[in-house]
Amino acid sequence: MRRAHLQRMGLPRRVLLPALFAPTIARAQRNTWLLNQDNAEIAFSARHLGLFTSQGRFTRFEARLELDATRTTDALVEGRIETTAVAIPFPGAEDTLRSEAYFHTARFPEARFSGRAAGITDAGGFTITGRMRIRDIEQPFTMAARLAERRPDPRGDVARFTATGRVQRSAFGMVADRNFTADAITITVGVNLLV
Repeated sequence: MRRAHLQRMGLPRRVLLPALFAPTIARAQRNTWLLNQDNAEIAFSARHLGLFTSQGRFTRFEARLELDATRTTDALVEGRIETTAVAIPFPGAEDTLRSEAYFHTARFPEARFSGRAAGITDAGGFTITGRMRIRDIEQPFTMAARLAERRPDPRGDVARFTATGRVQRSAFGMVADRNFTADAITITVGVNLLV
């Protein structure tokens, strides 16, 4: 699932962003893109003591994107994140996040997400609505997405999309260290597509 595996779709940029996020439903004429750490990133950040922010990322994940060329404003995606593959540049923080108090990776080694993007706002952005499952607890989630950049490439244009949303860690049973770490966690997704 390297960059070369991305399908070149040749769609105008205003119809690409809905293709980034949302449960797989089999329909005729759907194109499929496979996304992973080679062409995308999933990062997170949290505030601590109201004074500073820590940032981390997941280094292994995969997602399946489906887009019907006849209904380009309706896209579906589903993805899986390996919660053991968490990276954060603070001593001991990765082990803490893998522990029972947080992701409890020994029992819940992955998180899942699914959602749907439909329609385009006047500003050219999108709202992505779906579900997030962490520690076997499923909660709704919403992300604001947009086209961040489009640049030429010898193979065609590369479009970079970003999406940002917030989840409450307590909603997934992660209630440790409340005096130190804020409940709200920001999740940021970036995707590079050859268009």
